[in-house]
Amino acid sequence: MTPALRLLVAAAFLGLAAMPALAEDDGSGEDKPKYPTTEFEEGATSASVTVGDVTATVTMERRPEIDKEFDTPVLHVLVGGQPAIEVPGVVSGMEFPAADASIAPMDPGNSLPEVYFSSYSGGAHCCSHVAVAEQVGDQWVKVDVGDFDGDGNYLDDLDGDGNAEISTVDNRFLYQFDCYACSAAPLVIYAVRAGKVEEVTRDPRFEKAHRDWLKEMEDSIDPGDKWKSPGYLAGWVAEKAILGEGAAAFRDLTEHWDLKTDEGEEVCTSGADIDSCPKAQRVVMKFPDRLKLFLQQNGYAL
Repeated sequence: MTPALRLLVAAAFLGLAAMPALAEDDGSGEDKPKYPTTEFEEGATSASVTVGDVTATVTMERRPEIDKEFDTPVLHVLVGGQPAIEVPGVVSGMEFPAADASIAPMDPGNSLPEVYFSSYSGGAHCCSHVAVAEQVGDQWVKVDVGDFDGDGNYLDDLDGDGNAEISTVDNRFLYQFDCYACSAAPLVIYAVRAGKVEEVTRDPRFEKAHRDWLKEMEDSIDPGDKWKSPGYLAGWVAEKAILGEGAAAFRDLTEHWDLKTDEGEEVCTSGADIDSCPKAQRVVMKFPDRLKLFLQQNGYAL
């Protein structure tokens, strides 16, 4: 990804829903990835990075079967100079590269590092598709991790064990209770093991990462707005729930929330979209009750 695109994407994601700080400042004012990462020169259509025997190259290629009008970012992995795997990314529709590849140890069961590949689809608030190329047995495989809000720079060793995790936020909270820039969301953590994605969000070894993220949330809100912002409170209670403090946080919310001015909002009790919800399942709920239902339906136990 070019520096210009990094700034463009960063500008699109300002607000409480900003991603965790997964990059480090190199002193130039630009975020620097924590792992060896491709960097496209201005006007270039290819970028490579090498660590030991593993080389990751991202090339912009016209793939008519994927998109006839715009180039597709394609990851090529070489091991010992020999082709190991090819992974097409998603098309951004932009005239410059919107993809990165990083080489990092992610799977402790492998002797070779993995290749983390993110490609940006474009749009104001979406999305980077993340895939990981890794060796499983005697062959390399593609592991699709998912589509996430932000610029794709989610790679970090959160517990200091030498293996990187993929750290982002639960996108289901964005827009759910308030505008995008008014929304906070809890941390979500993924690991890649033996060709599969594992969600490890609630693993005790990541408690510090959650505490740090909770502090970022709390520091980002004006004290005068804390008990008035449903978008913030939803993410805050959910993050507290991950830490085993959800019930206390929800009690604090209900004690401070102004029920008199809350006119309520129609929701579908089954969790379905309101437009397709049967009339019998439509109920008007005030914010605390809507949040409690949403948390229960999405695995956040209070």
